[in-house]
Amino acid sequence: MSWIDEFLADGPEYVAEARSVQDIQDLLLRAGLGVKLPLDIAADFAGMAALLMSDPSLFAMAVAALEGPHLPVRVEGTLEHKVIDGASIVMAAPQLSAAFVDGATRVVLHGLAWPQLLWPLLLRIEQVYGFASQVSRPDAHTVMVSKTATGMARLAAPQPVPLIPLA
Repeated sequence: MSWIDEFLADGPEYVAEARSVQDIQDLLLRAGLGVKLPLDIAADFAGMAALLMSDPSLFAMAVAALEGPHLPVRVEGTLEHKVIDGASIVMAAPQLSAAFVDGATRVVLHGLAWPQLLWPLLLRIEQVYGFASQVSRPDAHTVMVSKTATGMARLAAPQPVPLIPLA
C-alpha cells in the first residue's frame, strides 16, 4: 500500500484530494513567489515537484525550506572549483547549476540549510543539463558536490500528494 492510500484510509475526518505533479508544481511556484523569491529561482524550485513527490519526507522538507530565510549567497573560487557560503538550498540551487554549466568540476557548500534536498536537486540538474554528480561530507557544515561519470541513485516515481481543499 502506498503512503497516499494509508493517509487517505487512516486520515482525519476531512476529505483530502490527491494532486498531480502539475498541481504541485504550480503550488510550489506560487509559494516561492509568495515568499518573494525571484521568478527564476521559484520556477527552478517548482521544477523539482515530481522528484519531491517521490517521498513525503522530501516534500515536507521542501515546503519547510521555502519558508526561508532566503538571503543572497556568496560565491567564490575559480572556474573549476566554486565555494558557496551560508546558503539555503533554495538560493544555492541556481548557483550550483550555473557553476556546473560554466565548467566547474567541484562545488563546496558551507553552512547549507536543508542538505537532504541536494539529492532531488542534483537529480534535477542531471535531468536538465546532463551532469551526473556525487556528494561527500567532509564535516558537519560542509557538502562537496563533484561531477562524476555515474549519477546518484534514482528516486521513486512521483505519488499524488493529498491536500485539503481550501474552498
